Amino acid sequence: MNRKPLTTRTVVITTASMITGSAVGTATETVAAYPGHTGSGVGPAITAIAALWVLDKLNTLVDDQE
Repeated sequence: MNRKPLTTRTVVITTASMITGSAVGTATETVAAYPGHTGSGVGPAITAIAALWVLDKLNTLVDDQE
């Protein structure tokens, strides 16, 4: 199997998407818990969705195909 090497580009894009996803998930949990709802559980799902969305957008933006 031929694998693409781990590059600085990949590390930066993945790190940025995980940081953004984590921030969005934390904000969602905070907003969901604010009115008094306990443990809504939407934070992890929103974290995953936001991280994948940012990963896709950054990967497209910084596409290095020649």
